[in-house]
Amino acid sequence: MNLRRARLLRTAVTLTALTAAAALPLPGTGPQRAHAADTVAVPEVITVDTGRQSGPLTKAGLGTLFGVASVPATPKDLVAQSQVFLSQHQSLAGDAHYPTSTEAVTGTLQGTGVKMIARFNDLMGGWPYEWKSMDQWLGQVRSGMQSLAAYRSQIYAVVPLNEPDNKLQGAFMTDPGLPAGSYDSKVNYLWTQTVRTIRSIDPTIRVMGPNYEHYNPWESADRQPRMRAFLVNSMNTGTVPDAIGWHSLGPSPGDVPAALTSYYRPLEQELHLPGAPKPIVIEEYGPGSGDFEGVPGTMVKHWAEFARYGIDYATMGVYTNPGLLGNSLRRTYGAAPRPNGGFWFMSWFKSMQGNGLAVSRWDTRHYQAADAVASWDQAARTVTVLAGGEDADVDVKVQGLAARGLGPNVRVRVEYTRWSKDPNEADPTVEAGGDPESGPHVLVDRTATLDADGDLTVPIHRMDRYDGYRITVSPPAAAVADPTVYEAEAAQRTHAVLHGGSDGVLASGGAYVGGLDHADSALAFAVDAPKAGLYTMTVRYAAGVGDATHTVTVGGRPQGQVAYPATTGWAPAQLRTATRRVLLAAGRNTVTLGHGTGYAEVDRIEVRPDTHRYEAESATVTDARRSVFPYDYVPGYVGGLDSATSAVEFAVDAPADGTYRLDVGYANGTAATSSHHVSVDGAAQGDTAYPPTGSWLGTPQQDRPERLSSITVHLHPGINRVRLQKAVGFAELDFLTVSPA
Repeated sequence: MNLRRARLLRTAVTLTALTAAAALPLPGTGPQRAHAADTVAVPEVITVDTGRQSGPLTKAGLGTLFGVASVPATPKDLVAQSQVFLSQHQSLAGDAHYPTSTEAVTGTLQGTGVKMIARFNDLMGGWPYEWKSMDQWLGQVRSGMQSLAAYRSQIYAVVPLNEPDNKLQGAFMTDPGLPAGSYDSKVNYLWTQTVRTIRSIDPTIRVMGPNYEHYNPWESADRQPRMRAFLVNSMNTGTVPDAIGWHSLGPSPGDVPAALTSYYRPLEQELHLPGAPKPIVIEEYGPGSGDFEGVPGTMVKHWAEFARYGIDYATMGVYTNPGLLGNSLRRTYGAAPRPNGGFWFMSWFKSMQGNGLAVSRWDTRHYQAADAVASWDQAARTVTVLAGGEDADVDVKVQGLAARGLGPNVRVRVEYTRWSKDPNEADPTVEAGGDPESGPHVLVDRTATLDADGDLTVPIHRMDRYDGYRITVSPPAAAVADPTVYEAEAAQRTHAVLHGGSDGVLASGGAYVGGLDHADSALAFAVDAPKAGLYTMTVRYAAGVGDATHTVTVGGRPQGQVAYPATTGWAPAQLRTATRRVLLAAGRNTVTLGHGTGYAEVDRIEVRPDTHRYEAESATVTDARRSVFPYDYVPGYVGGLDSATSAVEFAVDAPADGTYRLDVGYANGTAATSSHHVSVDGAAQGDTAYPPTGSWLGTPQQDRPERLSSITVHLHPGINRVRLQKAVGFAELDFLTVSPA
């Protein structure tokens, strides 16, 4: 038995999943080279049971804290496409100055169907909240209620107190207007007075609480008694909340199910809480660990647990920029923010229709494993699965399709939305990535045959942990081609081997090219570019015996190499992606991959315009400060470039040797032109000139007051250290973009 045949038998259970109805060998298929056998890991399995439906999918988790802002304005159409629920600062009557307040964003939300939670506690000011007096506070509450009367239909609930378990400071403990006693007893008294005031103005408005920052009762002996005392007080005073909410800001998606099923629901039953079981709202969720907010593969693990345990609504905690829909938009110069991969993943979730389906993970003990949410749309006879969360081979098994009237053949479409991160940036935080994406990527679109049980197994080999994947299974229909994708089997081959049939089960078009083992081996793709410029080429490949490279030429001009980290198998077992920037001319380009080092097989390439913007705050900063835009929570630009040694150094990737134009986003609030010295890898390239802009970057307008300064430099292939160092006067730096001169 040859090595390839043995490998196919070992992996048959997953590889038969996407076998085409007529899986015949393609012309040109030849014997595989006799390299060492690749190892085949046992895939992890996510099971979707179409026979277990939970009613209409609630889409809990599809919401953001302060996700919409008036300055800079969050695009209304993007809000409608991706959000269900928002938590915003409650406004005082007539006060729309704060850009993430309810009154400031109500116009943006008009007609979208998106609902708000109005957070009254934010009216106090300070952080933690600065308590002044009961009279002052209740006056703010009355003003807030007057404000929201004009947009009452957009309010899901009001939250009287935010994180009252620890955030009331100032004179709170010493105020004679509050009864003597413990901190918790004062909080409960404040709750009673606040809710009575709210309901005296609007008896029917939904009230949510207690909204504790911490409710993991197994971690601390005081948390369950605190919740008990809150509920007992609310029952005794007639102020029982209409919805129960708390925050879950740890890394484990399992914290909410544990708190809900083992602690809160039993307490609710024990106390005979009126109106139980209450709707559950996790008003802030997700860790501030740097790889959560807006990141598809991390978000979906929380969504899956919310769906599994019947959470009604949830909004992501904000750790990055407010107004950007939970870190799913990216700022652009002089234009509206643009979506990244996180936006497209949330948009997929928003568009899901029908009943939720039961989803089980391969290992229920491992909360950081890959997970999924799924739905069955009876009208469209379509199963939709959103999955992600792990660097692993994952099989998604969809059970009971025949019982839903599908089969024996179905259309299977697998798409992914990519979360990009520049590995050369000084800031390694995953959340700081997420370049704009023009739309999702199509991985597979083909006909598949159900197995004897009426089920289907869809392999994702390999899943990248921060990306998001959508699988749709529907009645047979023609595939829709992606114009940015170029299949290897359609390229011009030189001294290479075409593989299809059962070998091509993971390949996007059912076939791939191997045997690129010789000095003259090559694949030449005819790539169309709408205009000249930098493009990102993504190669789907397998390198089963170690790291490999292919040389890249465009129109005969060398453009470096694309590097392939080793995979755990050849193309029938695992395919991964590698990226490389290329320079293309307008119109038709011949992009050629040639044999470099090691051995690699190619499924396809995808070519899209390069959207990377080099942010100053993510570069290497010397003798200057990373600063925040107003109302933001992470640095957004570099200021304080005031001394002779002050500098920002960018790691700029160039595909080929040549002349490039650098556009620098800056602000100069002085009356005179300033400048920076520019060098590349220590070699002087000239100076940038920064004419006055009338203001600095520290204004609410963010991109608006800055200008662009351009300079032409020489770059070599690969990473170039582009340094901007103070010369004359003063300037702040926001970003740098690169284009061919």
